[in-house]
Amino acid sequence: MVKNSTDDINLLIHTDGSLSERDETSLCLKFGSCVKVSNFGRSKECVLDHLKDKPNCQKIRKNSIWGIEFFDPIFAFPEDPISFYLDADILFLRPFSGLFDREQVKNGAVFLKDTQWDAYSFRPWQMLTGKSKPQAVKGITTGLVFWDKSAIDWDYLEWFLGEDRLHQIPEWIIPTAQAGLAHKCEAKTISPRHITNLYPNACIHEDTFGVHLLGSYRESWMEKLETRKNNQTENVPIMIPSFEKCVSQNVLGYSLRQMRRWKNTRLNLW
Repeated sequence: MVKNSTDDINLLIHTDGSLSERDETSLCLKFGSCVKVSNFGRSKECVLDHLKDKPNCQKIRKNSIWGIEFFDPIFAFPEDPISFYLDADILFLRPFSGLFDREQVKNGAVFLKDTQWDAYSFRPWQMLTGKSKPQAVKGITTGLVFWDKSAIDWDYLEWFLGEDRLHQIPEWIIPTAQAGLAHKCEAKTISPRHITNLYPNACIHEDTFGVHLLGSYRESWMEKLETRKNNQTENVPIMIPSFEKCVSQNVLGYSLRQMRRWKNTRLNLW
């Protein structure tokens, strides 16, 4: 990312503690003053202090890697009104500019667009039943998450994280919570032509400058990407991403995308 971005970046690498001191020193030497290395454990106490009046948020920060991914970037720089987070499995293929545009994040959030599924933790009928119902925008992926911290509805988040009935798929609880938060603010996605999730049927276009290497399909894509790298010409133009407004999801649309997920994952039909 640092190599391909034409904009200045200060990179905080958040690790699980498996990097040795030698590894951390090597990273700092390679990237210079633009990189710092942080540790989940060292940031835990600080994050929990910020969440002291939110027991459900505290619980998921303590017990879930996805809680770490959501909360730690938000509180890494408390004085900064905007937080930027990217998974380590986003690969940048060519030079780009304007990805970290604060004006695009203002009053809302930015995510990757999921053109295939809604990877959320509740069942479709739960959008219609119960005293309180979950909300969501259509198809976001949280491999990239930028937040205007003032746009986060902490009451909704605390409520959702306490609703165990809506947590049918544990690893998707936090992405689902963020889809609900996105419904309440001016949320956007990066155009999937510019950064795409690499499902088996994904396409890499001429203007694609980044790809999200989803774990289940990563190995099969690596060989294709290596071939593409070898064939890539030099001096390609700098890409500037476009941003698209998130749209609200409804029970019918969600049901149809759940059916597509079942077809993809159970029948391997794409």
